[in-house]
Amino acid sequence: MPQHNNIFARDSGLLLAAGLLLLLTLTQCERTVILNYPDLPPNPFDEIDYGQGVLGELPLDSSSLLGLHHYIFAPKCAQPGCHDGNFEPDFRTPMSAFHNLVYHPVIKNDEGENFDYRVLPGNRSKSWLWERVTTDDPVLGRMPLYDSLSAEQIEAIGRWIDLGAPDIMGQVAGLPNTQPTVFGWLAYDQADATRYDLNRTDLISPMQLPYDRNIIFYFGAYDLDDQGLFGAGHTLGYNKARISPHPYNVEAEALRDLDVLGPFEPFIGPVFFDESVLAPYHQRLVINTAEFVRNRPYFVRLYVQDGQHDQPSEWPNSGSPYYILSLMSFVVL
Repeated sequence: MPQHNNIFARDSGLLLAAGLLLLLTLTQCERTVILNYPDLPPNPFDEIDYGQGVLGELPLDSSSLLGLHHYIFAPKCAQPGCHDGNFEPDFRTPMSAFHNLVYHPVIKNDEGENFDYRVLPGNRSKSWLWERVTTDDPVLGRMPLYDSLSAEQIEAIGRWIDLGAPDIMGQVAGLPNTQPTVFGWLAYDQADATRYDLNRTDLISPMQLPYDRNIIFYFGAYDLDDQGLFGAGHTLGYNKARISPHPYNVEAEALRDLDVLGPFEPFIGPVFFDESVLAPYHQRLVINTAEFVRNRPYFVRLYVQDGQHDQPSEWPNSGSPYYILSLMSFVVL
């Protein structure tokens, strides 16, 4: 019994000490120390009046996107049931107006289909927006309804277009300059013109070629420049190909030179997956199938270059889906 009492007394002392320590800690945490430095210099930013509405009092350039939206698009076009998001162009905000106008394809065109974009930066005469606010066609009708724009407001729209139709940050938009791409790959026997690119077990399996035959590969390539203008295959440079037994590690294989057929002498053939659509093929490569191991798939890469890129484009490339890599392959039987 005395032994147990000693243990109890000892434990009680420990608990009491722990409690006092906790109370002391909580008391110290609640103390707040206020320091006063009367000799510090005043902060000049404390004297600035950050009143509201200062920027709103600045006049907007009527030929800027913000000015056009403030004075024309919002009050005259973004009306209920009109260009308020119910249908394009959407004039609810400056940026929605920008993205619905600049380089946006025309949906409702004139009879001659003379306009490609609602706004073509730098060219008011080729901009559908300019046509809509200036036309005298009684059937088409001038916009906005009731011809409510003054001559000065119409000219402000024209000046904005001529200046490149910049966004609210003053940046001039440009169409993406895409790399050349491929729309078809054909294979014919050089001796008897037998077609082999349809000789597959399914649409995306390797084409099957006979052994020790000269085969002509035709590549259909094209390009769109930064103005969206079409460039046929004969306008492309570099014009090389690789054939590799590996779908990804193709750099070890030698580059093969392609023949380029002129603008008036292309091979006319169908595009991928649609025999009813014919297109011009300008790149050509002749191989002999005896140089390849039988029953082993080989993967073909095409390399062409347009005038607006420093490096040739590769199609397909190692990032392409595997079914595209398989589509551009063959096996010798």
